[in-house]
Amino acid sequence: MGSILRKFFNEDRGQVGIGTLIIFIAMILVAAVAAGVLLRTSGTLSTKATATGEQATTEVSTSIKIVNVIGYDESKDGSIDAMILTAQLAAGSGDIQYNDIIMSYQSGDVYVSGIRYNGTVTTLIAPTDDGSGTPNMNKSFNIKELKEETANSVLEPGETVELVYWMEYLNGTNITLSTDKEFVMTVQPKSGQSTVVKKKAPSVMNQIYIIEWS
Repeated sequence: MGSILRKFFNEDRGQVGIGTLIIFIAMILVAAVAAGVLLRTSGTLSTKATATGEQATTEVSTSIKIVNVIGYDESKDGSIDAMILTAQLAAGSGDIQYNDIIMSYQSGDVYVSGIRYNGTVTTLIAPTDDGSGTPNMNKSFNIKELKEETANSVLEPGETVELVYWMEYLNGTNITLSTDKEFVMTVQPKSGQSTVVKKKAPSVMNQIYIIEWS
């Protein structure tokens, strides 16, 4: 019996003290800090992923549908002086401000880029000027609203507008489109997909409005 007791008291025993308690608390604190870092990181990544997804959705879904293209021969001399693009939002597209629409025009050696809305909503198809009597339409277009849901400068679902671009140099000289000439116009919202219009003028033009293309 005595030998058994001596063996029992000589065995190594676990020690519980202030040092062990400090180590235990330190481990808990380290785990809590690590968990906090992981939570913050995952939250940041989730926010960025959501923003990226929304931006990607906007880029893919936002676009302008061109439903009709009309050439305007003001003097009926067999050459087109202005392009009238009838536009609506594409299916699933978000609202687009007029100021966020950028167009370009190209025909032969003529290329005009950065054509922007000039702030003029009109009921007429007529060029405007820069205030000094000099036509300034080669870098701008005006808008004629055909069907309006809300009175603002935003293209919204259910609305139809005409984008009227007069092909003129700053000095007023026309960039006319003559018979059998091809042209390409692009309509690009600030965020979204571009729409490309490619047409060829007919061999005979004897009407003010050209609606049939070669």
